[in-house]
Amino acid sequence: MDLKVIRNKFDDVSTEGDFYIDNEYLCHTIERPYQNGANTVGQSSILPGVYPVIIDFSPHFNRPMPHVLNVPGRSEIRIHPANMASQLEGCIALGVTESKDFIGESQIAFNKFFPLLEAALKSGSVNIEIVNQLDKT
Repeated sequence: MDLKVIRNKFDDVSTEGDFYIDNEYLCHTIERPYQNGANTVGQSSILPGVYPVIIDFSPHFNRPMPHVLNVPGRSEIRIHPANMASQLEGCIALGVTESKDFIGESQIAFNKFFPLLEAALKSGSVNIEIVNQLDKT
């Protein structure tokens, strides 16, 4: 399974995009603002790149959660439910609906994604590619 986030909306409050599994659209994403390559822990989205994804125990959520590994200068980067970038510390949130700087029905999107990831990890490795679309708005 290959995951992909195509970021397509950038402002000082959040970075928004679309989430794909094996090139099939699943849902919207929201992250902290993209700060032109700055990698400020808790303040900016992670740098574009390709990263392995596993499921392991998250002390913050007190349960197994998707964990994005090998992010330069970061740890505990997760994919989880949230509605606004201010609820994140560098992680990626999933949502069904979107409006400016907000995604809705996040738990629904996460609940759709998590079992697919669990199944994929049983049969192999999973990577996530983070891409910034060239036209920033």
